[in-house]
Amino acid sequence: MQHYIKLGKNFTFPEYVPRYPREPKFRISHYRLELRLDPVSRSISGEAQLELNASDGVVELDAVDLEIHDVSGPGDISYRYDGRVIIIRTLKDTTHTIRIRYSAKPRAGLYFILPDKHYPGRVPVIYSQGEPEYHRHWMPIYDYPNMKFTTELLARAPKEYTVVSNGDLVDVRDDGVERVWHYRMSKPHSPYLISLVAGIFEREEEEVDGIRLVYYVPKGMKSLIPNSFSKTSDIIRFFTQLTGTPYPFKTYTQVCVPEFIVGGMENTTAATLTELTLHDDIAHRDFSSDPLIAHELAHQWFGDLVTCRDWSHIWLNESFATYLENLYLRKDRGEEEFIYELLNDLQSYLEEYRKRYSRPVVMRVYRYPEELFDRHAYPKGGLILHMLSHYLGDEPFWRGVNLFLKRFAFGTADTEDLRKCLEEASGRPLEMFFEQFVYSAGHPTLNISYRWSEKDGLLSISVKQEQGEDSPESYGLPLELVVNTGQGSIKVSVPLERRESLLYLNLSEAPWHICIDPYVKLLKDFKAERPVEELVKALRMCSHTACRLEAARALGRMGGLKAIKALEDAVIGDGFWGVAATAAQSLGSIGGDEARDALLRCLTRVSHPKVRRAIVEGLKNFRGDEVVADTLAKILQDGGESYYVRSQAATSLGLIKGLKYEDVLRANLSTPSHSDVIAAGCIQGLAELGSEECFKTILEYTSLGKPNTLRIAATVALAKFPDRREVYEKLAELSRDPYDRVRQAVISACRELLDHRLLPILDEMAERDVNERVRRGSREVAKKIREHLEKGVEYKALREEIERVRDENRRLVERISKLEGKEV
Repeated sequence: MQHYIKLGKNFTFPEYVPRYPREPKFRISHYRLELRLDPVSRSISGEAQLELNASDGVVELDAVDLEIHDVSGPGDISYRYDGRVIIIRTLKDTTHTIRIRYSAKPRAGLYFILPDKHYPGRVPVIYSQGEPEYHRHWMPIYDYPNMKFTTELLARAPKEYTVVSNGDLVDVRDDGVERVWHYRMSKPHSPYLISLVAGIFEREEEEVDGIRLVYYVPKGMKSLIPNSFSKTSDIIRFFTQLTGTPYPFKTYTQVCVPEFIVGGMENTTAATLTELTLHDDIAHRDFSSDPLIAHELAHQWFGDLVTCRDWSHIWLNESFATYLENLYLRKDRGEEEFIYELLNDLQSYLEEYRKRYSRPVVMRVYRYPEELFDRHAYPKGGLILHMLSHYLGDEPFWRGVNLFLKRFAFGTADTEDLRKCLEEASGRPLEMFFEQFVYSAGHPTLNISYRWSEKDGLLSISVKQEQGEDSPESYGLPLELVVNTGQGSIKVSVPLERRESLLYLNLSEAPWHICIDPYVKLLKDFKAERPVEELVKALRMCSHTACRLEAARALGRMGGLKAIKALEDAVIGDGFWGVAATAAQSLGSIGGDEARDALLRCLTRVSHPKVRRAIVEGLKNFRGDEVVADTLAKILQDGGESYYVRSQAATSLGLIKGLKYEDVLRANLSTPSHSDVIAAGCIQGLAELGSEECFKTILEYTSLGKPNTLRIAATVALAKFPDRREVYEKLAELSRDPYDRVRQAVISACRELLDHRLLPILDEMAERDVNERVRRGSREVAKKIREHLEKGVEYKALREEIERVRDENRRLVERISKLEGKEV
């Protein structure tokens, strides 16, 4: 089988080489960890006990910056430790136990989020985060996914702490001022799924179909539990029915922690989530925890029950979690929400493809495993599964998925294992499909046109494939079209085996609209030139959500009075908020007095908070307009609006240069809201205004002691002041910040600035940062700056790129609040 037909572009660096699964000559059957947590010194000490069998008497464990005190076991045992790997010589071909006593002050993998001089009122929490290979920083472990074993944790912590870990709580006993919590995980799981959380929590518990569900939140936040977790039991039942496989474990615990470095982590039976998912009733109007809850819960099947054999196959974990998250959305909120989310996923992947790189979904050429946790693995992978479900048929697809889960339960698998299960269940060959969409980079890029001949009663449709050299030349899947006429709708398929396909249809009358791939059955990018009259009809009359969304975007690009009228009608009258919101954004992009007046009229007619937010976002394009500025200022100060509408009003107020409202923006920095979104919007607005006082405020909010949600927003906002020397000094300081997500925000600011003065900062981060995501991002931005220096970039082109990145950074700050899983 020929893999990597197309390797893609811009993903690898020169020294990258293929990485294949590790092949250890030992097997761990049980891992027992006895650990003492010392919050005062932010350190740990303990003993790891590994029951194992080594065929050649050599055991190699990952252990970064640990203090190894003793290694013991039966017979003549010896070890060598270089600060990263501990090699133990022990008995051959016999099952026995090795004990390793050690201590550590972890730089990664285990995080101490405790009260300190900057955050004296913080509720204390200690949490682990192992994926992909961070547990080696706080325990001696085989830190790779292709070995599974049962685990046991005995954690000694201050008496006021609660400890949460995998599996069943066996015992809790007091020992002086400390308490020892004993957990046992009786099913084998991969090392990165081990979890330890300790802190001061409140909890609630319920049961569904014999499964114990437990929810832990930081002290003082118990009242927020229902808004985030009320659908957990429904999600479990839905996934059980969908996969034909019962939830694999006895318990499911969800614990929310502050300053979590990702959105959520699917540790076996014990998911860790960011506390930012907890929200009050006001936020509940237009914010939901359901996608995060569903995503991490889906991993209990895909990732925990069956685990990818090595990181190149991480899409098996993440694409299924992404797809099941969307399928639950359809079950819970309907088909229109589902299609809207699929199209959002498509745009998310295409943005990464256009602006960063392309790669095969299964990719062996990488340096850091975390590089593979991207939009190719998440949204693109989910869309590939959606394509497969249509290509094979829903019933054969899920029969194959069920076979996959049964055959590899409590084991590991790779992409070929999934392919063979789907082939076995469906009776259809899938080698070409997997080679084109999984083992190759890219996707179909289509140029679609059609012409109606009144004389011949003939509709001719042309589909040209224009994808570049990083994609396969042609594809084996067809493109589905729906031709709408006054007599009804005709569904047709256009084959894509050739670069250009022509289709002819005899019709009794001209079609009023041709709908392209209404169910998003094909992962593709396309363009189709259509007259404004057709788009207006499509937006008003088409029953397919995808087509109304496309028409709304296309009308925004075309502009004109007819487009403005149709878009205003859609904002007010479309039955689905997603179409209405898209129409509002398109009105904003048209600009001009007519579009402005239409948006202002819509504000008086529309109550849905997500649509109102889009209207307010659309108003950002009317720079210097005092009527718009007055309107935005009123919305920002209106406590009856949702948090997210008010946040967008603050950002838009800055973008239109509403200078007289600088004090209003500053005053609302103290307005409480979910994830501090109102204050974050004010920070973005102040940065856009750009005055000296605004700059001082931005600098102030980068400081330790401010909420990290706002430090992130302020760090990104520094890029709006490219001529200030203090910006580069502050970014250098923040590049060594103790919080991972602040350092990631430094990269976002550097990506917008693209200044050669940033190279020393970026090079140091790429070389020394403990976070793989930070290393990768730093190197990417440094490469882009050097390319600009070496090749020279026309000023206009450079400014256009910077403007694109500015839009991305505004969305980045929004995504921090939306909590999009591990991929950011």
